[in-house]
Amino acid sequence: MSYTDEEISRAARGLRREWESPQLWPRIRTSLAAEAARVERRRALFRAPAGMTAAAAAAVLALALTAVLRLRPPPAGIPPAEAQRRLLSENALRDVERTEADYVRSIEALARTAEPRVEEADSPLMMSYREKLLLLDGAIAECRARIDRNRFNARLRRELLSLYQQKERTLQQVVKEDAHAL
Repeated sequence: MSYTDEEISRAARGLRREWESPQLWPRIRTSLAAEAARVERRRALFRAPAGMTAAAAAAVLALALTAVLRLRPPPAGIPPAEAQRRLLSENALRDVERTEADYVRSIEALARTAEPRVEEADSPLMMSYREKLLLLDGAIAECRARIDRNRFNARLRRELLSLYQQKERTLQQVVKEDAHAL
């Protein structure tokens, strides 16, 4: 048996039902106000000073820039003074890499704190955080691979620093969201 569009439309109009729902708009208003408050709390996180994290990030960036400025390839027939400068550049790069490793360890400690909540992912927000962290981890791995091919590339090091900072902010949001849920 086949029905025409007109017959289906007529039958659908006959099935339409309405009922009073006096609590619908108050619930929607309350929900919108709560969401606006959550958004404002998240925005406040970005405005808040990052404290030691920002200082560590600035130190990594400063060391990276120092290393890059000192690590320009020397011309052929390097004089002794230039060789000494090159040695200092290698030392600067080691300092950058050591500082970076410390920063990564602090982010990993924060990740261990947030991991149980992210793995549970019982809300759309937590699922979004988990997805963002997975994307950041992939981007960090790609950037690390490119740095491994060129250790002296300052642009890649700044990009890596930016990725680490994004991951840190996301993990901080997860931890704060978890604290608000309690």
